[in-house]
Amino acid sequence: MDRRPYLVALVGSAALVVALSGCSLLRGGDEPLPGPSRAASTSSPAPTDSSSSDADADSDATDPDIETAALNPPPIAADTLLAETDVTSPTGRTSIHVRVLADDDGTFRTELSGWRSTEAQAMTLEFRRSVPKPSDGYGTPYGQVQWAAGQTPPASSGLDGVGARPDFLKSVVLIPTVTTDGDGSVDSPSWAGHVLAVAPLTWHVPTPYPDMRVTLGEARPGAYGIVSAQSGRTADYLVAHGDDQVTVAKRFGVSIPELRWMNPDMRTLNGEWLIEGAHLNLDPQGR
Repeated sequence: MDRRPYLVALVGSAALVVALSGCSLLRGGDEPLPGPSRAASTSSPAPTDSSSSDADADSDATDPDIETAALNPPPIAADTLLAETDVTSPTGRTSIHVRVLADDDGTFRTELSGWRSTEAQAMTLEFRRSVPKPSDGYGTPYGQVQWAAGQTPPASSGLDGVGARPDFLKSVVLIPTVTTDGDGSVDSPSWAGHVLAVAPLTWHVPTPYPDMRVTLGEARPGAYGIVSAQSGRTADYLVAHGDDQVTVAKRFGVSIPELRWMNPDMRTLNGEWLIEGAHLNLDPQGR
């Protein structure tokens, strides 16, 4: 009697048991790590769709345990004054009063008043994550507002791209803007494109997660990245290939809203996958 079919079936059953055991071992536990974890390779398929900001994506949760209606912190009451300052040049010849308020749909707006300047130049007002010095060059802008030479700035403008909390922004600046006249000539004085005036921001925004605790769980499929200290953060996460926001949040014992709050610039692909090579902050104080 030919016993080869029985041997094939026996080998196949053993392979299945080993495969299932391997899956269990890969997931690991949630115990705190003694030090940075080491990335492992994974064959998770990479997404191909264009990226989208988590600040604008309200249906990113793909895990049934995640409440899709609560991906962001609770909204701030409409018309709440969050920050207020005067942006004045070192000479005092250019100045504007800036207020940031909450809108009723979870977004924010900038209100401008008291504009005065002896410089006949188009201007750009923008928010930044750092506090530059006068004469510094371009930086990463948020909530830009522009107006032409000889005009007054708009009284109100949306503060876009800041997610559910704008208090990670550190300053508001005025920058003279390079413009083109009607005859095609470019108006570009030497100080255009450089910070003319800057004011640091003091925010009056309560922390939405005062009791949040981050635990450094072990690497697992969907959250294989490296944990280290970097850029003034006690814990920084380097996103690995195939990482997704649901699994990464679970690895560190936080919810998706908490992960987003710690990372206002966090972006995803297909509303789920994190960007390979991106850095995520895991330190609530390092936001």
